[in-house]
Amino acid sequence: MEYPRCSYWHESADNKIEVNKNKEDLKEKKFDVLIIGAGLTGLTTAYLLKDIGYKIGIIDGTTIGYGVSGYTTAKITVQHDVFYDYLINSFSLEEAKQYLKANEEGLKLIRKIIDENNIQCDFQEQTSYVYAVGDTELKQIKEELEAYKKLGIDGFYTEELPLPNNALGAIGVKNQGQFNPLKYLYSLYNILSNSDSCEIYENVRALNIEPHNGHIDVSTEAGTIHADKVVVASHYPFDDSFGLYFLRLYQDKSYVIAARTTEEPFEGMYINIKDPVYSMRYQYSEKENLLILAGGNHRSGEKENEEDCYKELEDFLNTNFKGAEIVSKWSTQDCMTYDKIPYIGLYSKSLDNLYVATGFKKWGMTHSAAAAIILRNKILNMDDDFSEVFNPSRITPTQSAKEFFSSAKSIVTGFLKRIAPVPEELLVVDAGEGKIINYKGRKVGVYKNENNDYFCINPVCAHLKCSLSFNEAEKTWDCPCHGSRYDIRGNILEGPAVKPLDKISIKK
Repeated sequence: MEYPRCSYWHESADNKIEVNKNKEDLKEKKFDVLIIGAGLTGLTTAYLLKDIGYKIGIIDGTTIGYGVSGYTTAKITVQHDVFYDYLINSFSLEEAKQYLKANEEGLKLIRKIIDENNIQCDFQEQTSYVYAVGDTELKQIKEELEAYKKLGIDGFYTEELPLPNNALGAIGVKNQGQFNPLKYLYSLYNILSNSDSCEIYENVRALNIEPHNGHIDVSTEAGTIHADKVVVASHYPFDDSFGLYFLRLYQDKSYVIAARTTEEPFEGMYINIKDPVYSMRYQYSEKENLLILAGGNHRSGEKENEEDCYKELEDFLNTNFKGAEIVSKWSTQDCMTYDKIPYIGLYSKSLDNLYVATGFKKWGMTHSAAAAIILRNKILNMDDDFSEVFNPSRITPTQSAKEFFSSAKSIVTGFLKRIAPVPEELLVVDAGEGKIINYKGRKVGVYKNENNDYFCINPVCAHLKCSLSFNEAEKTWDCPCHGSRYDIRGNILEGPAVKPLDKISIKK
């Protein structure tokens, strides 16, 4: 498989969907609300709007379920690492309360949708834990527990942990949850597709947004769509004309393994704080119970060999879960804001009726539902007391500085690599290998498959012209600047890029 990223959720969600909408019908189509992105954020937003009387259109650039929503660890919790102490000290107690309440409302909404629609998605109530493996982490989680007390979070400290590694202690929050995200997502799709108010189209990539007085035009591969209101829920905002999101976001990558273990499955969802980070939980279903192990975090495009990240996880698995059998493994990318709070609301303060949700920083389950609530409220002009902290137009230089300068270094390096000279190389590429060579004075990205077929592309990202690197683990061309990813033929796998790579012909 040329793009062998297959999550356990895809293998186990047997209620597959079939999208029958003809995308040719989209040309010059008119909607009251157009939602770009059919992941959990987009479909949940449509769910909250479907009975209002709006005509709702939903488009997705790929197959539904094959965006970020299909590659998560699927923890539904308001406990996002050690974060509330940071919020109180870097922002304020009031803003920390807003962040907490939004995620509490998101958790409630997911439970409500599951209960009201009898969705069979392996939902299980769990206690969420952040655990410490060193004295510094132990100090941090105890400080976080003090933040819980200020916010009224019913948290607790414990040293009685079922984990096989050297966990010293943990703070827990009860009544959180976990599920199979694609069983849930596909159920949402089926509910919406049976609604007279919604039309859903997949494999329709949005290319450009053009606001006008009274409506917004969205150019797509299937033609121009007209809408009164537009929601961009495409993970990374793809249109750089507004909001300057390419300066305010970066992408971080993680790796996940699903494995059968010989040990008795433990209850709870666990993650530690500092690198190396290991997230652990068991996924329970009628068929089997599997360990979901995640870690190997790094900024997208920066790792020279991503197989090292999988190996790190496998070494941890083999050391701590003797005799474990790997069922599947996959990677995922998450959008990160520099001040660590998502952007949810108006895409730009200079534009009306154009909305965005992004930057969920690896906690997309509750954030996707919270975002849907906030977006619904904005579209319907409903007041709430928790959305202000997520304002995309906020300016937080003090909180953002450290992460921004770290990311800026990666971006500058990516641009410099594009123009830096490299030694001449012969066109000698091993099967299954990708590399950038010099060919007749220009850089060319070359991949050779097992049949000795060569695939040659211009190794410069179509987004903002950053130099690409080849991902040996997943056979993809990755951008270190903003996280766009392409297959060996140059087709887009993940944005913000909206155009494929240029193909190059080389005579062998």
